[in-house]
Amino acid sequence: MKKWCGSFLSSLLLTLMLCGQVDAITLKKSDVDGYLANKYIVGDINPDVPVWPLFLRDAIGENQKPVLFGYAFESVDFEPVRGYGGKPINILVCIDTQGGFIEVRLLDHREPLFRSEVGFAKLAGFAAQYTGLSIHHDIQIYDFKAKTARDAKYAALHGVQAGTVSVRAMDRAILQSATSVARAHLEAAKTGTIVGEGNAIALSKGSLYDAPVKPLSWSQMRMRGMVETMSLTRAQIEKAFAGTKAAGADKQAQSKPDEVAIEFNIALISVPSIGRNLLDDEGWRLVGANRRDGQALMISESGPLSKMLYESIRIADEIPYVVEQDGKPIKLRSMAYDKGLNVPGYPTATRAHFLIVDTATPLNPARPFDLRFKIGRRFGTFPNQLTYVEFPMPYAFHGVRASVSALLDAEWVEIWSKRAVDIGVLVTGLLVLSIALIRQRSTSANASRLSVFRVTYLLFTLIVIGWMFQGQLSIVNITASLDAITTGNDLSFLLTDPMTVILWIFVAVTLVVWGRGTFCGWLCPFGAFQELVSLVVQKLGIKPRRLRSSLDAKLKWIKYVVLAVVVGSIWVLPNATELAVEVEPFKTAISLYFLRDWPFVVWAISLLLLSVFVYRGYCRYICPLGAALAALNPLRRWGWIARREECGTPCQTCRHRCEYQAITPVGKVDYSECFQCLDCVVIYQDDSHCLPLIQERKRVATIIPIHTLA
Repeated sequence: MKKWCGSFLSSLLLTLMLCGQVDAITLKKSDVDGYLANKYIVGDINPDVPVWPLFLRDAIGENQKPVLFGYAFESVDFEPVRGYGGKPINILVCIDTQGGFIEVRLLDHREPLFRSEVGFAKLAGFAAQYTGLSIHHDIQIYDFKAKTARDAKYAALHGVQAGTVSVRAMDRAILQSATSVARAHLEAAKTGTIVGEGNAIALSKGSLYDAPVKPLSWSQMRMRGMVETMSLTRAQIEKAFAGTKAAGADKQAQSKPDEVAIEFNIALISVPSIGRNLLDDEGWRLVGANRRDGQALMISESGPLSKMLYESIRIADEIPYVVEQDGKPIKLRSMAYDKGLNVPGYPTATRAHFLIVDTATPLNPARPFDLRFKIGRRFGTFPNQLTYVEFPMPYAFHGVRASVSALLDAEWVEIWSKRAVDIGVLVTGLLVLSIALIRQRSTSANASRLSVFRVTYLLFTLIVIGWMFQGQLSIVNITASLDAITTGNDLSFLLTDPMTVILWIFVAVTLVVWGRGTFCGWLCPFGAFQELVSLVVQKLGIKPRRLRSSLDAKLKWIKYVVLAVVVGSIWVLPNATELAVEVEPFKTAISLYFLRDWPFVVWAISLLLLSVFVYRGYCRYICPLGAALAALNPLRRWGWIARREECGTPCQTCRHRCEYQAITPVGKVDYSECFQCLDCVVIYQDDSHCLPLIQERKRVATIIPIHTLA
């Protein structure tokens, strides 16, 4: 029956996925006027990109035209960043022409923790902190209790309680969308494409949607392989000329053979993450105008031979480099570069070559190519004769290196690095649990040992994983993922919460090995909360009631119905999904510490009280997440809880003592309902409770030993 249920749910989900639709909401010009309280004249929306120009009132510029002051736009049109709920957060962003934030206002979101008026106000308050800052500020987000601080270059903003993922998504949406629009304005202004007649500037999609890059120092670029450093000593160069008529020209090679004669730094500056870090804005635009759709290399030289004036030692070639790809020569042309270099830590005492690849012989930057340094010398009397030698110059920013660099630039990597300590604690806790379950007989060698370990771990789950790390897995993770998949989006938004990712990976693995009980029995903070409450009241003499087996079996089907309703609402009634997932009390009891509107608090407390009278009643009969994991029970490959032939017939001890009623009358464990509490493993090893062991002990006691007399 349970297998049929899993198949039915899979079919239902597939059917509903085919019906998915998502609607977008956009503002009108009058809405923008209202939000800005008529402080500015709002122009018509740009025909190419959704940007409203903002003009100063009572300010007339040249040609009697209003003075352009800034732009207003919805972040979702440029950076549809998805938050914890898997839906984009939409923010009205208004910036001036210098990149300063005039107004930042939260318009809409689907973050499950903040759907109430109070929750919306918290996120709106976070967004409002950006007003008065600019895209040039170094903005850091701290704990929700932290004090704000700001100056001309730095701003410390306070986050929102239990909203780490949400506020980081908002930060990314605000800054990246504003940076794109500001950069487009500056490029258009400097190229003289400003137009009037009610429009702002001729913004182009190419510049507007140009993704920002992560700032990197010179050492970081070298570490990633974006910049490759190579050096040649005097002895190496002389050795290469040995056997030619130009040999021995460098007299210092004998006295200083190990001295670095020339050092190179090589970079493929046409790659945005490299070029925009190495070059300043003017330089990046200059390179872009020269290379067009081609590639560009920057090779800097330093050392004695970089400024050598004697052609008997080095001929001053305009392009002393050779590039080949797939055995074919690549044509290069030199570009005059008079702009600045932007990267911190760059060695300034250098001579740099800026080389543009001819479009007639294109270079594929994603594949290997050969780069060689060509050095020549003149020798003999008039007419002078020339000889050249070449040195290979390794450069391999492609393939794995480029992929790793792109991965390091991802926002979630920075988030993970900041939570390295939390991640270490969580992984250690999961390792301890894994060892305990692998060594189940040792863990449950006796009831007192198991009790101490289980209570300790449940406290760790509730306090550390739940309240401190906010690591409560939820049906929201599943509904948000399904919604993202059916709308053609990826699941990258999940990576911003490392606790959730690590726990889901662990649950996925243990689901195959041990079943749903690893999470439900040990790692669910609200489940741990229920069990700890139940244990406390049992000490006070209140014991939960054991339901009849027939009633228990029927009630266990409720959670599958709840799961179908929650998941089905994603496509059938999308607006009802946010209410449907509130069947989970996790957000109230764990994520928000009961600081919510009273109906949610009453529901969470009611479920905790239910566990006093029906052991973990919510987990067993209502939880949609538990139902989803139970429906995947066919994936489990091992029946890992030890059983004997006598289990069920004649022994029924484990079945009658199982609080979850997960053992059938024939003695088999129903892993879809088992919470892996290990109580039955304690009984299995106890010769005072396990009937087969009791019988064996009595049989041994009745045997009278026979001793031989001397």
